[in-house]
Amino acid sequence: LKTAFVLSDASQGKDEKGRKAGKITKAVFKECRKIRKERALAEISLRFFEHRENMGLVEVRRSLLYYSRGKYISYVDSDDVLQQGALKAFFEAAEKYDGDIIQGRSRAGRFDSNGNFIPSAENLYSSITLGQITGYDIIKKWLSQGGIAGVLWAKIIKKSLLEKAFESIPHIECNMKEDFLIFFFLSFYAEKYIGIDDEVYLYRHSSGMSSRQKIDSVKKIRTVCSAASVFAVISQSDELKALQENEINCVRRFSALHLEDNIKQLNDTVIPELRSTAREILCEYWGQDCRNYLVVDGEWKEYTPWQFVAYSKEKGEEVLLEYKEVTDGLSEEEKR
Repeated sequence: LKTAFVLSDASQGKDEKGRKAGKITKAVFKECRKIRKERALAEISLRFFEHRENMGLVEVRRSLLYYSRGKYISYVDSDDVLQQGALKAFFEAAEKYDGDIIQGRSRAGRFDSNGNFIPSAENLYSSITLGQITGYDIIKKWLSQGGIAGVLWAKIIKKSLLEKAFESIPHIECNMKEDFLIFFFLSFYAEKYIGIDDEVYLYRHSSGMSSRQKIDSVKKIRTVCSAASVFAVISQSDELKALQENEINCVRRFSALHLEDNIKQLNDTVIPELRSTAREILCEYWGQDCRNYLVVDGEWKEYTPWQFVAYSKEKGEEVLLEYKEVTDGLSEEEKR
């Protein structure tokens, strides 16, 4: 590692000492240099950038790619931790296999007040296939078999592949499901995937907008609903049309599930004063035909863009998704 790149998304958040991103980064890097000097490690440089306004996570990842140098890129989200020895393990795998995407193991959990990592009962976003996968089997293994985690972290990815993927993604303001969007194009164009049996990443879950925190502003509502933009881009892409029917159906299912998740999150977390506004914004992002989703207690009605009908019983009970068109010709097991 020669240069570390840190990009602030123009967030106004501060730490317990009142410091914003720039000062936090400077303080951490100072401590990092001290530790490296004590261990006789080589000097590294730091480059800090900041967007003038919050343009969403897709554009943050695009900017980091633009500023970066080298053959491979590794993303680390601000609330997560790259394990000691991770880059060494990635480097050795890259030297040996020259994979387009190289993924290591990850653990999901939280940090306690003493800084200790407490693993969760469910290891979210940790799906990995050890060994090598090539060609179309990469996107198939991810979409229809669930054998690859569709996130950018816990991986190194060839810069040339990332550049190819971002060529297919227009400028988009999106703060939810952004990795699904980017990984869709990565997995489509990748020629070789490698899964290694090294734990490289600690993922801190339930700390961002995807967690069920109270939603008390229009901005937060829009952030949640921005997941719709992901599927709008994919649905209009030539890459989707080039997939086999089974993988296309998987994208449709994911879209339906994310819409369902949007609805449930808004129902559960939006403050009463903004519920009417939330309905309008949901329709703005996902289409006017989803208006009834937040109107009838416990019952979600037809949504035209992806042609599915969702039925729900009482809150907390299992939700059954019955798809039109998507399920035609599928066996009962495939429908489930």
